[in-house]
Amino acid sequence: MIVAALVLVLSFIATAAPIAMGVLGDAALRDRLAGLSATERDVVADSPSFPQLPALDPYPPTETGAVWGEFAAALEDIRTSADSPLPTVLGPAHAVASVSGLPILEDPATKLLTMAFSPGYESELRMTEGELPGPAVEEGGGYRVEVVMSAETARELEWAVGEQRHLREDDAPYVVVLSGVFEAADPRSDFWQHVRSVIEPQIFDDGNRARQVTGTAFAHPSSSATAWMYDGLGGRAGTTVWYPADVDRIESDDAEQTVAALNKLTSVGHTVGSSAQGAGILSLKFDAEITAEIELALAQAATTAGVIAMLVAGPVGVAVAVLILGCRLILESRRPGLRLLSARGASLGQLRGLLTVEGALIGVVPAIVGAALAVVIGAVAFGAAPGAAGLVPALLLALAPIAILVVLAPSAAERQVRTDLGRRGSRLRLISEGVITGFAGVALVLLFVRGYSDGVDLLLAATPLLLSLVACLVTLRVYPLPLSAILARSRASRGADVFLGSARALREPSIGLTPVLALVVGVSVAVSSGILLSALQNGVAEASRAQIGADLRIAGATFTRDELEQVKAVDGVAAAAGISGADSVTLEIGGDRRGTSAFVVDAADLRAVQGDGPGMLPPGVSIEPSDDPMPMVVAGATADIIDGSDEVSAGGVEAEVVGVTRGPVPTGARENWITFDSFYADEVLGLDPSDRTVLVRLEADAERDAVEQDLRTILGTQVRIDTAAEIAARIESGPAVQGVRGALLLATGVAAMLSALAIAMTLALAAGPRARVLALLRTLGAPPRSGASLALWEIGPPTIAAVVAGTVFGALVPLVVLAAVDLRPFTGSSVAPAYVIDPAILALTLGGFLALATLLTAIALLVSRRIRAAGALRTVEEG
Repeated sequence: MIVAALVLVLSFIATAAPIAMGVLGDAALRDRLAGLSATERDVVADSPSFPQLPALDPYPPTETGAVWGEFAAALEDIRTSADSPLPTVLGPAHAVASVSGLPILEDPATKLLTMAFSPGYESELRMTEGELPGPAVEEGGGYRVEVVMSAETARELEWAVGEQRHLREDDAPYVVVLSGVFEAADPRSDFWQHVRSVIEPQIFDDGNRARQVTGTAFAHPSSSATAWMYDGLGGRAGTTVWYPADVDRIESDDAEQTVAALNKLTSVGHTVGSSAQGAGILSLKFDAEITAEIELALAQAATTAGVIAMLVAGPVGVAVAVLILGCRLILESRRPGLRLLSARGASLGQLRGLLTVEGALIGVVPAIVGAALAVVIGAVAFGAAPGAAGLVPALLLALAPIAILVVLAPSAAERQVRTDLGRRGSRLRLISEGVITGFAGVALVLLFVRGYSDGVDLLLAATPLLLSLVACLVTLRVYPLPLSAILARSRASRGADVFLGSARALREPSIGLTPVLALVVGVSVAVSSGILLSALQNGVAEASRAQIGADLRIAGATFTRDELEQVKAVDGVAAAAGISGADSVTLEIGGDRRGTSAFVVDAADLRAVQGDGPGMLPPGVSIEPSDDPMPMVVAGATADIIDGSDEVSAGGVEAEVVGVTRGPVPTGARENWITFDSFYADEVLGLDPSDRTVLVRLEADAERDAVEQDLRTILGTQVRIDTAAEIAARIESGPAVQGVRGALLLATGVAAMLSALAIAMTLALAAGPRARVLALLRTLGAPPRSGASLALWEIGPPTIAAVVAGTVFGALVPLVVLAAVDLRPFTGSSVAPAYVIDPAILALTLGGFLALATLLTAIALLVSRRIRAAGALRTVEEG
């Protein structure tokens, strides 16, 4: 029954594992993609022009299709001709063309207008006053164009419904009439993430000049024909096109195919116009930030599979050994009958046939039941099923008892001999130990030389198991040494328990390779699981603190100098600093030109906010202006590009690298960047860019909720405010980290169960000789406690040695894992997590293992004491 139960449990776990890995991969992918904003998720292209205009009659046009039809058809053709599965993942394209920076002539110094044109825009609006705009009409030699805008924009521009403003007032006037005011039909719609400035106007107020308001208004899509390239209108033209990505259609099974298709789509420009038609967009080059996220999810899944394969390799080896022990128990119980059948003329083939039937009952049937349970639960609970390869482990488990019983059948039919006599097999033992040690050394060297390959790496999976075998062999060689010393000292003692127990442990060791292997691997799994969990938790915490770089990180909008000063004045705010968005800049390194991204900061403010904690600036580094070359801090990848060169300039300004930051920073996941003080912004970039991130350090007694409320009042409710604790909680609650944590704990629990079973089976195998000795001792007047004493001496010394060896070995395994496997996808950092031991986590894993193993062993010891002397003496077979 024990073997059948073990086969059932192992087959269930083996069949459920690939199902769980598939479900975990899908969940991790969903979790990562669901957290992306629309601008990060969708496939986007920007062009500094408008779509080409076809031949129009009448002019100005009145139909949207007449202006946008050919462009929309070209965009749809790009989508439908993309490689699978993109046509189903990407939705029909959205496009917004705009002309920005148009001075309103009634107040040109403080009020500017951006006119936007987008087919289908009306579905995103809910009119609160007035009506949607109609097509542009010709009037007075110019054009009269109706627009709608948000209530907030109309209020800031002081523009009432029905009023008109002028963008040109000469012989070809351009009159804009506000036909209505709207609010977003769904403020959370992805559409508004691509056109952020429509709902709320852009306000620039640096205190040095008059407050300037730029509002965006939607006109009828056909009116774009009158706005672009209109003589004297000016402004900056541009078109944004995006394909909305449905992340629910991206499965882990086709994620790699999706990445390949996205890379192909974004690697080339796509023709959407002809030079024969005149000015306008000729081609579009798309960008897909989602590609990096899918690749990161795939890397995370591959690392998860590698780590789990490494963890389960040891328990798998132990499970095989425990199955062998269980089959030996069956053979011991069948030995009298098999010997009798053999003595009466039964052939070895007939004996094997009988054992095959029993092996099928305890192997095939439980394996089928266990695999079926896993398949049913997977289908009902998760809608997932294993492939043909996923059923192979269950098949092997079904056949394992049959194979073991058939192989061991001859020994069961033979007369037992005393294993403690003679030295036969010592040479074979030395050869076996040398081969195992050699394989372990070669595997370890190859792992470090060749490195880790993605996914289930057989070399990585085999290396810890081979090393655990070496640790097991060392344990078996070393533990008799102190035992011999104990035996020598016990000869002079009055008690017999120590002398007899140590002598039997040396002469007739009932505990051999299998239980020692189980304990060494089990303890090592518990210890290594605790250390790996500690490393992951510490890595997540460090990465989270570096991503924030302060107490609070604010993003999701463009922040003015005036808003930053208001943030600094909030009660509870000790300091605040702004970080610009990424601007492209050229690095010149010894004559070579390389592109990078530049972030502009106020060095003093940033240091005051960050302090000495992780973030944008390395500890003790200052980038405040000096008379020397411009000081700048660079990312690790940028430092590798510069490679220590002294001839460095950024945007033509001589620069000096004063610090290198490796790892996450508050500005996002870019790996190639530089940062410098705003004093040099005009000289390097030609402008002082607006801040896109604000970092805040709080007073010690500040109430965070109250501060956040004040910040949202100043900066708007749409901003995102994050803390290190929230980032860490978000990462740790993700399916990938939860999956690895669950796998580590499950491996510890399975190892504890197998270790306890190995000890219990070993005690059961040695019950006969122990009962014989105990019966003789009781006839001589030995106390009842002698039975437990003998059992403890059988398993105690090698168990203690195995626990010590397993602890040492388990502390070394994470060094191999951390060196070979990239755990950065789990922490969200570009720096690998360090080797860390958290006492609380280690106590949980190792303590849980020891508690479970001890409980099951105690039960086995309790059963072993219920031996009656008479029965034991009657069943003695002399060897």
